[in-house]
Amino acid sequence: MKRINLQTYRIVVLAFAAICLAPTASMQAQERSASQLATSPAVAAMQQAASEGKYLFVYFWKQNDEQTQSMRGVFNQATGQMADVAQAISVQISDSTNAAIVQQYGVSRAPMPLVLAIAPNGAVTQGLPIKFSEHQLREAIVSPATATCMKAMQDRKLVLLCVKHQSDVNAFPGARELTRDERFAASTQIVNIDPNDTSEKTFLQSLKIDLSTNKGVMIVLSPPGNPVATFTEDATKDQIVERLTAASSSCCPDGQCGPDGQCEPGQQCCPGGNCAPATK
Repeated sequence: MKRINLQTYRIVVLAFAAICLAPTASMQAQERSASQLATSPAVAAMQQAASEGKYLFVYFWKQNDEQTQSMRGVFNQATGQMADVAQAISVQISDSTNAAIVQQYGVSRAPMPLVLAIAPNGAVTQGLPIKFSEHQLREAIVSPATATCMKAMQDRKLVLLCVKHQSDVNAFPGARELTRDERFAASTQIVNIDPNDTSEKTFLQSLKIDLSTNKGVMIVLSPPGNPVATFTEDATKDQIVERLTAASSSCCPDGQCGPDGQCEPGQQCCPGGNCAPATK
């Protein structure tokens, strides 16, 4: 299936981030939902799909109006043709038995109907509200590395995307050292890609990586999918930290972002609105 390009990739992560900004319930409600999740049909479907290495397409809806019925037809048609790689489930958000999954994804106030495509690793690879096409649904099936990067960034981590032919344990020492540093370990994640992997070709091309070279390259991706910096494989941890710190503070005073991820009207803050961790 066709892989999504980086621009679509950014939009998807942004859309999912916006959904997750919906007001959350109290801590007590969250604790109650933990037990509900264990018995939720939607969660069971998600676990089943993941165990089979398949995606789960979730069709959230509230009222069975004309738009909901129309888009359900599109949803059923598309997912029916993807049975080899995906499963599908319909979730009425006002049904109390679905309360846990609705709260988990923060969709109670999202425009309906809404489709979320969830990869086997838990990454939301597509969020399509109100109106969508079969083509958009099919594009939700992304490459393994794309899904890994998206999951990391949805967890608010910087991705150290390391690309090299025949990579070994000694490659990218600076990246490995960075992720072992207690200051950065929880906010960074290495993702390795072999350029010979044809399933990752479109993803790598979208990042404008030269696939013909044998030299390793590392690209740092920040939520919501912005390339922050590019390094050679021999870059040191200090060089990486220096570049990321400079990038995070280059557009806003002291690298501080406003609550909407902007520092001035119409001006993007730090890459993805997510500043790199400051050195101590």
